[in-house]
Amino acid sequence: MINVTAATIRNYWDWRATSFDDSSAQQQSWWQVYAKALDATRSLQILDIGTGTGFIAQGLARGGHRVTAMDISSAMLNQARTKAGRVGLAIHFCAADANDPPFAPAGFDAIVCRNLLWTLPDPTMALQRWHRLLRPGGRIIVSDGIWRRSGLQFFLARCGRLLTSTFKNGRNSTSLRFEVAYLPHRRQLPNFQGLRAAQAEKLLTGCGFTPPVRHEQHFPRHPYPAGYGRHFFVMSATRC
Repeated sequence: MINVTAATIRNYWDWRATSFDDSSAQQQSWWQVYAKALDATRSLQILDIGTGTGFIAQGLARGGHRVTAMDISSAMLNQARTKAGRVGLAIHFCAADANDPPFAPAGFDAIVCRNLLWTLPDPTMALQRWHRLLRPGGRIIVSDGIWRRSGLQFFLARCGRLLTSTFKNGRNSTSLRFEVAYLPHRRQLPNFQGLRAAQAEKLLTGCGFTPPVRHEQHFPRHPYPAGYGRHFFVMSATRC
């Protein structure tokens, strides 16, 4: 049964589904970077955990891979299905919690996870479970960064942005809805501010993966606006 924290997170991302997407130019960059990280010479069975509106899954499917795209948000998955169907891509979609994917062990050649580690209550447990889903030698690709900074100065700056956004957009303010959804559950999310690459490397190696290789240098430019996504990284590792 889904817990209160997971239900609140799911409801927030359900609300975000219609407005959450990246530009086509950004999508193309992500596909290229993930293709380099996979370094595949054959069609792979890939699990995209936290697929959102599915653009990473689409890029992988366009590359000839067999993709299962999973997300806790049914509304996000509806967007992803619509987009995949519009261009005729065969992707299997599954509504499930990233903390415990409902798949048999050793069923995938690769797992990809874009900017999800920060919102997991127990990333170590999740990564251990993901490890079991990979075949021996299977590859994992994760990205993340520092999305929110701490300290009084940054708290006041965030409050200013929140007030400005709420004044302009009222109850439809993305910042307001995010704060309302996540504020009661921040203590359950150990990486709520985000992660640095060294933290992710420690998590991966501690869960049975090889020392990771970094790939964010392959982006033609930083994929996020200035001041956002500090210490951003993309890294891959293999199951030992």
